Amino acid sequence: MLSRLCFLCLAIAASATAQTPGDWVHSRGSEAMTGLSPIELRFPLELAWQHSMMAKPKGQAEMLVSSAVVRSGKVYVGCKDGQFRCLDLAKGDKLWQAEGKGAFDGAAAFAGDLVIAGCQDGFVYAWNADTGKEVWKYETDAEIHAAANVWTDPASQAQKVLIGSYDYKVYCLDAKTGKQDWAAETGYYINGGSAVGDGMVVFGGCDSVLHVHDVKTGKEVRQIEVGSYIGNNVAIADGVIYVSHYGNRVGAYSMADGAKVWEYGEREFEFYAAPAIWEKAVFCGGRDKRFHAIDRTTGAKLWEFRSRDRIDSSAVICAGKAAIFGSDDGYLYVLDLKDGKELWQYEVGAPIKTSPAIAGDYVIIGADDGNVYCFKSAPAVPAAAPEVKKS
Repeated sequence: MLSRLCFLCLAIAASATAQTPGDWVHSRGSEAMTGLSPIELRFPLELAWQHSMMAKPKGQAEMLVSSAVVRSGKVYVGCKDGQFRCLDLAKGDKLWQAEGKGAFDGAAAFAGDLVIAGCQDGFVYAWNADTGKEVWKYETDAEIHAAANVWTDPASQAQKVLIGSYDYKVYCLDAKTGKQDWAAETGYYINGGSAVGDGMVVFGGCDSVLHVHDVKTGKEVRQIEVGSYIGNNVAIADGVIYVSHYGNRVGAYSMADGAKVWEYGEREFEFYAAPAIWEKAVFCGGRDKRFHAIDRTTGAKLWEFRSRDRIDSSAVICAGKAAIFGSDDGYLYVLDLKDGKELWQYEVGAPIKTSPAIAGDYVIIGADDGNVYCFKSAPAVPAAAPEVKKS
């Protein structure tokens, strides 16, 4: 069993290599999609700006906005009406806009000077991140709802885009050209992003199976039956795959042999939100209106927090101290990791299903009212001047 210190060091190392403090270049914090940020939030957070992505059409119940990614002072986000925008991080002003012929549900990813996202029109789009000019696009055979992930080959330093489609496949594309390296076929729709760890890419979908493939070649290594739909990405940490699913459970599976390590679930409500991993705990919201902290070794409950509606928003763990996530009750919550006590909340007034982006002093999240909300941490408290002793 790894010690507490070992878990802490691994988590800090993973977070540090994934992000720089002012950016959020992976929608779930890293290639392994563990949901970690090195940033410590300061309370109270204050609303810095909100940006309307779309007006509410008559008769439409929700106006989904994708989870955001952030780089070099710019926010990149798509929405249900087929718009993908680049916004100024500090002010929320639109810098450029691109359009597809379907919704942009999944979060984008960065590769070199490109920002890349999948669309429900079946295309993967790559734009110049500064100008919005289209560089390439790749057509799959069905809608794309999944987030993009970018993996860098350590040998060649070539960047690869990993993304799933409703044509039952996950694609690996060359990030510079958009040409296909490989495609892995599954048994049904792929909704979530593809996590990368230990030389493997792991993804699940509506075929109720965890698929483990060699990330470089696409060759299948194993399949792991979980028994129900997997609606979001998995997380990979220390040779273990963590997954939430529609069978009302969160599970942990060995990457090496596919064996079940543990399974957690006390109520007959689905899990859609993806798990976040920190130190000795797994954190995941559920459709039972609760946010769960689970022992990473045993799968036992550590604590739970109750919201007013289901939680489909995948949490981000900030500096190992706080979890931030949204709920369908229209609130953005921040909880203390130690005991689940509420540190801060803000009422947006519309369901929040997206995962937060943490970039420096800013927290960015989209809601079902078609708006992107940006919050800013409270000013840092200056360090007290050392006391000068009189002689």
